[in-house]
Amino acid sequence: MADSSPAPAPTSSHALPSPGGPGTSTQPHQPPHPNNNQDIISVKNLQLPAGVVAPDVWGKAKEQPALLTVSLVLRGEGFGKAAEGDRLDASTIHYGELSKRIRTACSTPNQTAGHVSAHAERVIAEMSRKTATSSIVARSVVVVHLPKASMYGDGITLTNITDYDERGRTRAARRVFVVKGLKLMLLVGVNGYERSGKQPVLASLWLDLGGAGGLEGGGSGSGGTVALFNLEQTLVQITQDTSFETLESLAEFTVKQLQQRLLNKMLPGSQVQLRLEKPRAIPFADAPAVEVFRETPGGAGAARYPMPSAEPFVGSIQHHRAETVATADSMDQTGGGRVERLNIIRPYV
Repeated sequence: MADSSPAPAPTSSHALPSPGGPGTSTQPHQPPHPNNNQDIISVKNLQLPAGVVAPDVWGKAKEQPALLTVSLVLRGEGFGKAAEGDRLDASTIHYGELSKRIRTACSTPNQTAGHVSAHAERVIAEMSRKTATSSIVARSVVVVHLPKASMYGDGITLTNITDYDERGRTRAARRVFVVKGLKLMLLVGVNGYERSGKQPVLASLWLDLGGAGGLEGGGSGSGGTVALFNLEQTLVQITQDTSFETLESLAEFTVKQLQQRLLNKMLPGSQVQLRLEKPRAIPFADAPAVEVFRETPGGAGAARYPMPSAEPFVGSIQHHRAETVATADSMDQTGGGRVERLNIIRPYV
């Protein structure tokens, strides 16, 4: 998914790739293997035969279109044998068969994004296990993109990233919730002419929800996480009346408000990245931009990982894998001296 979000590598013994991208200082990537070789098989924007039930732009749970992207990082020598013999063999994954099986599995009416991810991961596990005790996939990335779930942006993305051991058992996992390309009209700038009217600002936000251990006490249910489908509405409320001169101040203020209003109570220990762009600021550039990466207080025992980069990459962060059932819910949160009614959904229960 060109607009989704995985992230740079954790500083652990099983370092994940670091994708880099605009606005970051990371290297192109570092594969999860001891050497610098890495083979990846992916299917991008697979259309599903049935829609996904999720909150629409009005906060109502409705069936809507979804695009699925899966990427598989192969273990060891990758598909070297298949490449050498110019034929499909046990060293690779037949991406045509992978697509057919996923579409068949994801054809149930009233399925949720969580159901789609779980079905896709089950198919991946089946196809990657070449013997009873060995699997050729080291990491899977499953991205569910909901293009109609965003009012102001390019859609909402749920990314599940799982690392597997040599036998195909889950070793580490994380989730990322992304809303990207929100088109905001804000009063921001240091020049006199910029103070005379609002200009477009593009906002993208990545929320690293971590694993279950990092979300205990976050109100997400046992082993679950809360995906805030109305997150963009909260960003609009936070920024619409601001008048900062610099993007730096605007970014810092926005993240702090987001944490105070939502994340501190609901998702302690979660990590958030906010990227702001001013596409009209420099005539001969697409846009200047700033990014901030912050960890939400709380969540004792949560693993610490670098945040998602501005561009997607298959080897990014991990997510916590769980069977899923979606339920609509709501919660009152107080911020800025007023009570806001926030619709949320729990796609992972």
